[in-house]
Amino acid sequence: MQYLLRPVLRVASAVVIVCTLLAYLAPFVSPALFRWIAFFGTAFPWLLIAHLALVGFWAYWRHRYALYHIGMLFLGWQHVVAFVGLNAGRQDVPNDAVTIASHNAGGLFTGVHLEPEEWDSIIDSYARFWEKEGPPAVLCLQETGRNFFLKLRARMDYPYIFELGRAGTAVLSRYPIVRGSALPFQETENTSMWADLQIGRRIVRIYNVHLQSNKVTGDTRHIVEEAPLDSKDTWKGVSKVLRKVGRATAIRARQADLLSDLMASSPYPVVLCGDFNDTPTSYVYSRLSEGLRDTFRERGFGLGITFAGPIPFLRIDYILCDPRLKIYSAQVLRDRHSDHYPVTAALGF
Repeated sequence: MQYLLRPVLRVASAVVIVCTLLAYLAPFVSPALFRWIAFFGTAFPWLLIAHLALVGFWAYWRHRYALYHIGMLFLGWQHVVAFVGLNAGRQDVPNDAVTIASHNAGGLFTGVHLEPEEWDSIIDSYARFWEKEGPPAVLCLQETGRNFFLKLRARMDYPYIFELGRAGTAVLSRYPIVRGSALPFQETENTSMWADLQIGRRIVRIYNVHLQSNKVTGDTRHIVEEAPLDSKDTWKGVSKVLRKVGRATAIRARQADLLSDLMASSPYPVVLCGDFNDTPTSYVYSRLSEGLRDTFRERGFGLGITFAGPIPFLRIDYILCDPRLKIYSAQVLRDRHSDHYPVTAALGF
């Protein structure tokens, strides 16, 4: 049997290694110029799983191909630790640390036509979740609505808020908000913002972003759950999803270029929170993390998956911070109020 299996696994190894090399190139190539390479970066979590499986197969047969896969993992070790936090050692968080949280709470809005009493129950449940985890000093929300975050602000007793009318992003804070504004993204239906917070004697600029969405969750869920693989319509649906993702990826690349330039010109230390809609093996992450520190990469432990939707193993929500700030802890909280998990970081200012 193994004589039949080995040729198949050799081909699989070659395909996985080539795709992984393309994934390693993805952070350096703007999808605005060549969008299709971004798919290999997005596929990196599945390529990682494939490498581990193939290492197991080849190691069982004591074959040198196992070393090839191990070598590929070490070659891209910085990408591996961006998905899997290896910081098992506990570090005490001082009392004066500032906990910041970011959450795309759009999954709460699947029932937009609920009665007011039902909405009050959802908001109360969401607030109780944060009370159990420990309310963050700064809560950055994406893909919500004005009534939601105003009621949540009152329920959780945040004295300060910065929001853009009926738009979907908001910053709720226990620290005074000095000023803020929308980000000048032209090609998006989402909203992104910055707000300057007075934390002690220091002003810190918080960016709360929701970069261009792929808008394929419904299509993907239909393909995964209902569409048969032998149907022509299924493959038309897959093609449609790929085109949508390709267009959105190119827009996010342009947004990342603009945002990176804006952060570089900030007069204050920067904390970047939000839903990038891209993984760490992407041009967008590479561009936005220039000169910043990834809190999960440095202090997180376990799987960094932040998306709980139909496409598994995606880390697309982040808290990045200025290198002048100290990172005490970082977590992904496995809450199922939304199709995104909240991310938190305790920072020293």
